[in-house]
Amino acid sequence: MEKQLIFKEKYVHQLKADIETGVSLENYSSNVFIYDKKQVLMMPNIAKTSVLLNKLNADNDFETAVQIFEAFKNLEPIQASDERLWTYLSHVDLYPYMVKRWNAVHQRTAKDPISYIIKHWFLSSTSQAGLLRHSLSGLWWAVYLSVDENRNDKYELTKILFRQLDFTTRTLGAYKLGRHKEAVIGILEFIHENEDLFKQNLQSKTRFITKHLNLIGGTKPISYYHRAFFKNELQKIASDIESV
Repeated sequence: MEKQLIFKEKYVHQLKADIETGVSLENYSSNVFIYDKKQVLMMPNIAKTSVLLNKLNADNDFETAVQIFEAFKNLEPIQASDERLWTYLSHVDLYPYMVKRWNAVHQRTAKDPISYIIKHWFLSSTSQAGLLRHSLSGLWWAVYLSVDENRNDKYELTKILFRQLDFTTRTLGAYKLGRHKEAVIGILEFIHENEDLFKQNLQSKTRFITKHLNLIGGTKPISYYHRAFFKNELQKIASDIESV
């Protein structure tokens, strides 16, 4: 079985430098990204999924996220934090999806094409915030943090997470809370069980509750707590949430 390829670390740095200086800008306007095929490594325990590209929907981030997660569900978190993998996927295997989903440079409508490419094709860092904001790794991590195998629909909570893109990329990504699966599931379960509270001002309310729990995390070892802890903490401030 063919194994998944990734870029060499130095080559990732070179690609970044080339776009920062504008040297490779035209490459991102083509239908196929031209790269040095000698600058790759193999992931020995991860199989390449040749059919993944055909399953992605540039008009539906939730559907795409589930497909990417299913294709790479055997990734360990440390592997899913490797910018070499996501940079390779964004430039090679899933490049056709990228230029369709983020098409401003391809269609030459981007006001600042260099910044646009750096934002969508490269990780800003391998911190949780950087991983959640990347165009591909952010989709994988959003599902990883919200999938629940014990539910009839294991992606039921994931659907809530994708109601607004800001929830994953900015709200959770801005706080350490976003690193902890039980915390994320606790938040999503609370929203699911209290739908009336979130019919209006969803973005403001998710920011409010995430900030509240992050403050609690400053004094408690939240990585050891079960989802029920986070739900209980939010229930205590339900009236405050309603007024946001």
